[in-house]
Amino acid sequence: MKNDFMTKTLPYLTGVLKNGVSAWVFVVKLTLPALFLTRLLLVFDLLDGIATFFEPAMALFDLPSEMALVWVAYMAANSYVGISVFLTLLPTMDPLTLSQATTLGCMYLLAHSLIIEGQVCRGAGMSFVRVSLFRVIAAVILGLIVSRTAALTGWGTEPATVMLSRLAFGDPVPPWGVWAWGIVTQMFLVLILMEALLFMMEFIKYFGLTRLIGKVLGPPLRLAGVGESALMVTIIGCVVGLGYGGGLIVAESRSGNLPPGDIFGAMTLMAIFQSLVEDSLLAWAMGVSLWWLLGIRLIFVLLLAGVVNRLARRPRWHTVLVGKKLNF
Repeated sequence: MKNDFMTKTLPYLTGVLKNGVSAWVFVVKLTLPALFLTRLLLVFDLLDGIATFFEPAMALFDLPSEMALVWVAYMAANSYVGISVFLTLLPTMDPLTLSQATTLGCMYLLAHSLIIEGQVCRGAGMSFVRVSLFRVIAAVILGLIVSRTAALTGWGTEPATVMLSRLAFGDPVPPWGVWAWGIVTQMFLVLILMEALLFMMEFIKYFGLTRLIGKVLGPPLRLAGVGESALMVTIIGCVVGLGYGGGLIVAESRSGNLPPGDIFGAMTLMAIFQSLVEDSLLAWAMGVSLWWLLGIRLIFVLLLAGVVNRLARRPRWHTVLVGKKLNF
């Protein structure tokens, strides 16, 4: 029994560990420059200048012009920076209505952390520019759907209930030393979680649970254009986040388990629907309607991802949507 473990099981487990470390190193190389660029945008207070270009567009969504800075903070940095900006501006303006908070929430849930997550997508073979543009366009479409629905039906005129406190998020621009230590800690946690997720996937495969999960969650994911081989990594990415799901995509693609078409299908969906628990809870605490948050948004992203993934397999659209790096 001991010899069997040493000759078969141990090398297998070591291989899984090595795949995880290799994928993690690759992701770190991509994300560190993006994190540094995001830091510079915040340190030199460049978000205000970028936001001025978006202020006129806020009227299209029936949002105050100040919300342009909030959305830019989400897109350029991350959810926590966006929330800090939002809570800073909140006392200086009229309260947002439920429909306004929901419009803004749906927009930043589809398009946030573009620099960092765009790099992860690039590491999986996607085009940084195409993915980022796709997410922004998707956010604009859903934002218009929410705001026009509210305007036509009179829904959401009551004030939004914002349950977050500014104290919960600390300084969005901490000192360099604190920031660097936070990045080191974050990267270490990413490694631990990626390894845990890889072993969980192997556990699921070993006990034959993949088929059961596929029967339950496969139909909606296949509607979105996700292939069978990418079902598990897509589910994980949608639940815990694109950074982890993208890392697993990198690991699986390097081991030859994922064809390019399935990589594109999985990343397309994860780009606009991810971190289901954390992001949804934060958005709800900022006054976003749960009905839109968990219902209409899910239907929208499944349909949109399905359309894009099917068009991408047509020669006429492939170059426009995919580019030349992923051929399928």
